[in-house]
Amino acid sequence: MSGPNEDSGARPKSPEATPARREPVPVLPLLRRLVQISLVYWTQLLAIAFLGVAFAAMRYLRAWLIQPALDEIAIPAMSQAAGADPLDLIDPDRLVMLGGLLVMTLIVSPPAMVGRMYLGTRIVACVRRDVDQLVARRLLHAPLQRHETQSTGDFLSRAMADTQLAMRTLDVLYREMLINIFMLVGGVIAMFAVSWQLASISLITIIPLALLLRYFGTRIHRKTERRQESQSDLLQRLVSLLGGIKEIKVFRGQDKEDARFAEETNRYFRRGMRVVWNQVLAKGTTEALNQTLAAVVICFGFYCALHGLFDLTIGKLATFGAIMMTVYKPVKGLTANFSNIMESVAGAGRLFSLLDLEDERDDDLAVGAMPEFSKSIRFRDVDFGYDVRDGEGLVLEGVDFEVQKGEFVAIVGRTGSGKSTLLDLLLRFYKPTRGRVEIDGVDLATIERGAFLDHVAVVAQEPFLFDETILENIRYGRPDATREEIERAARVASADGFIMEQPQGYETSVGEFGGQLSHGQRQRIAIARAMLADPDILIFDEATSALDTMTERAVQEAINASRGQRTVFVVAHRLSTIRSADRILVVEGGRIAESGSHDALMAQDGLYRNLVEASDRS
Repeated sequence: MSGPNEDSGARPKSPEATPARREPVPVLPLLRRLVQISLVYWTQLLAIAFLGVAFAAMRYLRAWLIQPALDEIAIPAMSQAAGADPLDLIDPDRLVMLGGLLVMTLIVSPPAMVGRMYLGTRIVACVRRDVDQLVARRLLHAPLQRHETQSTGDFLSRAMADTQLAMRTLDVLYREMLINIFMLVGGVIAMFAVSWQLASISLITIIPLALLLRYFGTRIHRKTERRQESQSDLLQRLVSLLGGIKEIKVFRGQDKEDARFAEETNRYFRRGMRVVWNQVLAKGTTEALNQTLAAVVICFGFYCALHGLFDLTIGKLATFGAIMMTVYKPVKGLTANFSNIMESVAGAGRLFSLLDLEDERDDDLAVGAMPEFSKSIRFRDVDFGYDVRDGEGLVLEGVDFEVQKGEFVAIVGRTGSGKSTLLDLLLRFYKPTRGRVEIDGVDLATIERGAFLDHVAVVAQEPFLFDETILENIRYGRPDATREEIERAARVASADGFIMEQPQGYETSVGEFGGQLSHGQRQRIAIARAMLADPDILIFDEATSALDTMTERAVQEAINASRGQRTVFVVAHRLSTIRSADRILVVEGGRIAESGSHDALMAQDGLYRNLVEASDRS
């Protein structure tokens, strides 16, 4: 509702808003949380596993068929007399069996591959949908203070770029890594079945390979986290450019902002290339290790076959070589998968920090119902600060006053005195550091927030409109309101006249953020929305600052007509709107400096009188 400039003292930035260098979050817990999110689709995961096992089995069955083809048919045929039929050397039943196995590999492999790839992609898409919904829910229910202290760019980066990166982890895991693991395990079993001696030699490289992957994986993960932080800064800079484009043009700051944006893009580029360099280096190193191993094993196996060692025949060696070449692909794939996961899981860490935001609804778990508002609202010796340490940093101090139901109370003071912060406490956006806010003697902190806000309506200094029709914007707080009630609220806010001048009247779209309307028109629609809610407590936070004199008078009449029916709080710089208030509270330095009616405060020759005279001169 209020911006930081309305409070005395700057609101502290959260650690997430200004990222500092830190150790990366361990990868395994992040992977575990990602997998847990997707376990709701466990039946499809089981199907992926089944299809992966079937695909791997068919690939190694095809490789195994090389041995009988060589040892039982090809090599014996070479020693037979010319013109002999090689098929006579093998039992017909054996030949039918081998042919049937070959046909089976051709029939099973393609559907198994298509099925597992489709299901892997589908699971990731489903999880992305679920995460997007969860992110929106977390942002909507995060405490207001979190939104005011964390940059929009950082929120957007985590909600979009980091979510996409986290989903890439699942995509790699389910579409590629699982099948590579099945292929590797199946290949190791097949190699031991053919020759345990050659298989044992092949496995020697697991230790150096694991050490290499761990070394490069840690570097990739750490540098990816820094790249994502830089991407967040880049997005925040872009948000600032778009949000302040008018001021940038007025003060001719295009070249300055262009240079700043270029600096951010260069930083993002440098950090991104560090990730790429470590990925390439990891791939090249493991490739060299695997190629060297393959050459050593094949040479050794050929030597053993020629000298009759380990009962190794040419057919077995050829089969082992085919299996090893088949295993080489998943090993190479796992290396790439590991590198990609170490990069992508950095996004998961930043995503989970967003999903782990505190939920303001948690405060309502042990609170009671809203009492029937019939007496008063009381601030009882309230202190408040955004970041209080040893009594320092208070924005409000010793605030103590009581407002009777039906009163019209104005709150005035210089910029930064704490006026809007006081209203934020009333709306339960924040809790007092000390003291309590009461309604009919009940501590507001013990009342369910939603039940309390059902009795409140706010018209903010900067009205927010949704990209919908005027009708829907006015009806936002009361979806069941009739057309007649909406038009009556618009007339009270002096909005009906300009609405009927629009091309489609109440059905006219206001555009993004209400950009098709003037600031004053947006404010009158916001006032109509508040009036339609018919609240017990009506709050205007600088809501009349952009209204013309005639509309201001109409709104003033509406406020006066509400006396005795609803309690009205008005924060105002434009003091002409509050002279008829039942009571005026003058806030100075976070304290209530003066209190009384307009006439009484003018007679005191104090701060209020100085503010009025300064306002009249302007």
